[in-house]
Amino acid sequence: LIADRNKQYTRSAKKIMSVPVGLESAAWCSLGLALNLMFLQMGQGGARFKSGERPPEDQSLAKPGMPNQNFGYNTAETTEEMKAKEHATRWTRMHQNALENVPLGLIIGWGTAVAVMTSGNAKCVDAQRALFIVFTSCRWLHSICYLLQAQPWRALAWLGAWLGTLGMLIATFVSIYN
Repeated sequence: LIADRNKQYTRSAKKIMSVPVGLESAAWCSLGLALNLMFLQMGQGGARFKSGERPPEDQSLAKPGMPNQNFGYNTAETTEEMKAKEHATRWTRMHQNALENVPLGLIIGWGTAVAVMTSGNAKCVDAQRALFIVFTSCRWLHSICYLLQAQPWRALAWLGAWLGTLGMLIATFVSIYN
């Protein structure tokens, strides 16, 4: 009886842990993209403190020596303050760019995962997995290149993510109509 129960448990555990590759890659890419957005949120918030671009009520949260928090409406008088404003603007734009691109990529990535899994087309499953990984990797590269002011690499990373999204859309339709 114990041996039979162990066999049943092992079979059940394997069944529970067996996740289709397309869904597994979609989950991992979603985690990577969520971490990318969280990274950008934290960087943006810190940069805005250093440049005085937080709301006035956040002054109590600022470290000693940081500028007055007033949405950045004070006149930047020193080069250091100007650099802080540029840094905060860079973080804001990185974050805005991610918010413009990541949700669409996530929706398409998960939609493609479902479409290719239900179609049973192995080539489309492999394509979806690879393209979602390309999209996720290129979004991270875009963020890093933006922070490091690395052109043309930032533009190429953006293009890679865009092509990954387009490729996932194509894989969806190939899996449906093939």
